[in-house]
Amino acid sequence: MTAAVGWIGLGSIGLPMAQRLLGAGHVLHTWARRRDAATPLLQAGARWHDDPATLAAACDTVFTCVGGPDDVAELQRRLMPRARRGTLFVDCSTAAPRTGQDAERLASDVGVLALDAPVTGGVAGAQRGTLTTFIGGSAAAAARAQPLLATFSQRQVHAGGAGSGYRLKLVNQALMAGSLLAVADAAAWARAAGLDGALLQDALASGSGDSFIFNAYWPRMLASDGPASFSLGLLRKDLRLARAEAASLGTPTRLLDAALAAVEAACTRHGPDAGVQRLAAA
Repeated sequence: MTAAVGWIGLGSIGLPMAQRLLGAGHVLHTWARRRDAATPLLQAGARWHDDPATLAAACDTVFTCVGGPDDVAELQRRLMPRARRGTLFVDCSTAAPRTGQDAERLASDVGVLALDAPVTGGVAGAQRGTLTTFIGGSAAAAARAQPLLATFSQRQVHAGGAGSGYRLKLVNQALMAGSLLAVADAAAWARAAGLDGALLQDALASGSGDSFIFNAYWPRMLASDGPASFSLGLLRKDLRLARAEAASLGTPTRLLDAALAAVEAACTRHGPDAGVQRLAAA
């Protein structure tokens, strides 16, 4: 069945996710701070709104995929009171568990529903529809969202109550950061030693050093250049959230401390908009 779906957040991952919803036959409504960001969707038949509040009022489900907790909270405070009762708000950003809990309280107050549903799998996963979605919120809301989530994610993991999806995503980001730094240091080492990068990648295939992150980033780390599919600034934001969450629980932050220090230094040197492959830059 088709649905009236709103989408806000047309970055490198958000845009292909929205395109997959539109391609599945849903009536897609969109708004962006820059209208030209929505051009690919509008050319494919999406409906433009000059005001995000009118988008919320026109849709059964509203997706957001934005920068971080402050952006999420601002949009939810602005949109939830303007939506019809029963509208489902699904946030695919990476934010703090508290953001999801605050969203659920606000949603309950104004008669709508909320899920936190951050994703992992990168730009390629968004384009192919093979992302994994971590879901926090009620089981009923998760079940209602599932057919829409399935257009861009091959796995939907219901982690528990409000904020649980964000929490699971932060664990994922901590693990990813450790892998990224390992690949970055290995790439710098390989360059300095004059090792053939392609030979090394082939030699490590299916061994204990092989991984999704290694294969996805090894060529880019060796070059330490190219377009930014995931920026240093976004990784820094995620690691700050993960570290704060770990500290609030009294759990070790050794890896997060080291990773955050390395990413902070790379942001200072290369700028927050540079890709994470710059972690391997000389």
